[in-house]
Amino acid sequence: MARTKKLVAPVTLFAAIEEEQHEALRRLAFEQRRSLADVTREALTEYIRRHASPARTARAQRRMP
Repeated sequence: MARTKKLVAPVTLFAAIEEEQHEALRRLAFEQRRSLADVTREALTEYIRRHASPARTARAQRRMP
């Protein structure tokens, strides 16, 4: 049950998802005793890791403070 570090520069994201997706995320969060937001952030991080090109990722990291 890993907890993520505190967010440095949080941005609120609103997204409409299917009810089934919400239920699956909610169930995972409950089973892992984590927040829905934490599970969602982890899912987004994994998606970006899998789909971002190395060059694009390097450019984005250079822009981060």
